[in-house]
Amino acid sequence: MAMSDPLAQQLFTGSGAALIIRGIAAVLFGISAVVWPGVSVLAMVILFGIYAVFDGTTNIVHYVTRKRRRSVWQLVGGIISVLAGLVAFVWPGITALSLALVIGLWAVILGVSQMALAFEIKRTLELWWLWLITGIVTTVFGLFLVVLPGPGILSLLGLLSSFAVLFGILLIGSGFVMRRLGRNPSTRLSMG
Repeated sequence: MAMSDPLAQQLFTGSGAALIIRGIAAVLFGISAVVWPGVSVLAMVILFGIYAVFDGTTNIVHYVTRKRRRSVWQLVGGIISVLAGLVAFVWPGITALSLALVIGLWAVILGVSQMALAFEIKRTLELWWLWLITGIVTTVFGLFLVVLPGPGILSLLGLLSSFAVLFGILLIGSGFVMRRLGRNPSTRLSMG
């Protein structure tokens, strides 16, 4: 189906902008974790909390402002991120092991919701697989931290940084695709 509806064009452009903002925040979070190699657990908790609340809030606001073609999975992902960020703020004395488990659970739930969203948009968007890859990467990262929290703690900073940068790049890529779809009415949205 060709996208000729101005509302649909606006929807894709706005969705793309939200994904790009979330992606940039993730990349900045990942870089911040690397720039401070001697960062304490408390500082990592604060950085993660800020990122998770920002990411979740962006997702929720985007969901609420979209009146048509919105997915409950976007709302679920936003709520999970905000809750994980709030846990980080409410529990400032969290241990490295507990932090690994909180981040791991957050990533698993967020990843599953991202994969569900990918399958939901599969019929609408040819590049649905970008969302699927983002969900898989997020889920695998979370499972690693949940199943192996000990080794996860030792490499948590490096893992978290790598995950955030990769997640951010995938979100930015998805955002640019959505914006391109919003600007080019002749772009083919569905596979048939």
